[in-house]
Amino acid sequence: MKNMKTKLMTGLVAVFGVTSILMSSLAFPVSVFASESDLEQRLEALEKAGISRSSLSPEQIEVLNKMDEKEEEYAKYGDTAPLEPDKADKTRAAYGNWSWRDGVICVTEEGSNLLVVNSWHAAIVAPQKIEVVAEAEGIGKTVRLRKGMWTSNKYKIWQVGVKSTSVQQDLKVGEWAGKQVGKPYNLNFWNIKQKDSFYCSQLVWAAYYYTAGVDLDKTDNNIGSAWAVHPGEFVDNTLTAITYRNR
Repeated sequence: MKNMKTKLMTGLVAVFGVTSILMSSLAFPVSVFASESDLEQRLEALEKAGISRSSLSPEQIEVLNKMDEKEEEYAKYGDTAPLEPDKADKTRAAYGNWSWRDGVICVTEEGSNLLVVNSWHAAIVAPQKIEVVAEAEGIGKTVRLRKGMWTSNKYKIWQVGVKSTSVQQDLKVGEWAGKQVGKPYNLNFWNIKQKDSFYCSQLVWAAYYYTAGVDLDKTDNNIGSAWAVHPGEFVDNTLTAITYRNR
C-alpha cells in the first residue's frame, strides 16, 4: 500500500502490533516492496529496533518480501466482500454498524508509530469497561484497554465476527483478552502460542484460540511450526464475517 512506505520512513513501527524478533524470529510483518531499495529500508528499520538482518532466515526474508502483496489482497477482499449482519444486531447501515459487542474483532490499515513496519493493527472489544477494545499498542507499551470507536478519513477500518461461536462465547473471548492488560509487547512475530507477551493480532488470535478453540491463523505468514498472524487474516478469512467497514 502506498501509505505504508511513508509510514515506514517515519517510524517503522506499525505492523500487526508486532515489532521485532527474538533470535532468528522476526517480530514484524513486512510487505512486498516495489524495489530492492524498499526492502533495504525495512531491513534498516529492523536493525534500528535491534534486529540484525543476519539473524533473519531466507524464509523470513521471503515472508517480508511478499507482505505488501498480501496486504493488498486482504484490503481488496475487505473492500468487496458483502457485509453480513452481526449475531446480535440485525440492522444494516450503508457500511454496516460499528459494534461494541464483546468479542468483535477490529482491524485497520493504520497502525501506530510504536509498531514495526506495516501499517495494520487489530484489537478486540472487551467487557472490562464501557466501549473499549483490548489491544497490544506497540513497542515499549503493555496491553491496554483503549476507549472509543475507531474513525479515519484516510485509512480503512473493518469489524469482523467469528461465524462459529455464540454471543456468550465471544463475550468470554473478549473478557480473556481484557485480562491480558499490563502484559508486555511481543517482539517475536513468529511466536504466537506463548501467552506471556502479545503483539496486536496475536492477542486477538490467542483470545479465540485459547478460549473458544477457534484458530483464525490462515497460515499465510507461517514458517513451518513457527506461527505468525497478520491483522488482515481476520478480514479475509472463511471463518469470519465482515460486519462493518468505514467506507
